[in-house]
Amino acid sequence: MTQKTSRIVFNILAKDIEDTARFYEALCGLERLYTSDWYIVLTPGGDLAYELGIIDEVHHVVPRPARGLFGGGYLTLVVDDVYAAHEKAKAMGADIVSPPRPLDYGQTQMVLRDPNSVIVDISSPTKSTD
Repeated sequence: MTQKTSRIVFNILAKDIEDTARFYEALCGLERLYTSDWYIVLTPGGDLAYELGIIDEVHHVVPRPARGLFGGGYLTLVVDDVYAAHEKAKAMGADIVSPPRPLDYGQTQMVLRDPNSVIVDISSPTKSTD
């Protein structure tokens, strides 16, 4: 029998979970699904089963091998308008690694660091110039 995945959550280890949640809410329009004093879950809403967890980096439920510096990878969030997200990120004083640029596979990508130094790729489909 094949295992079925029913939920996907990416958890960000955060020094300040409220600050980090507000960052993603303001920049990408994510909505709170759950809030506690050590964990916040954000979602794009609708029928999507994708979630972004913001968890206190020193909470006892964080697996020991995950504690400390981020070990690799990056988070990609596809939004309606990467250029609007770029303007919002600038207004927020976000650490923008690279401004929006069209890529050869049909996406326009901006790269930034979140308040915890996690690399985040904010992308949207490249607008046609036809």
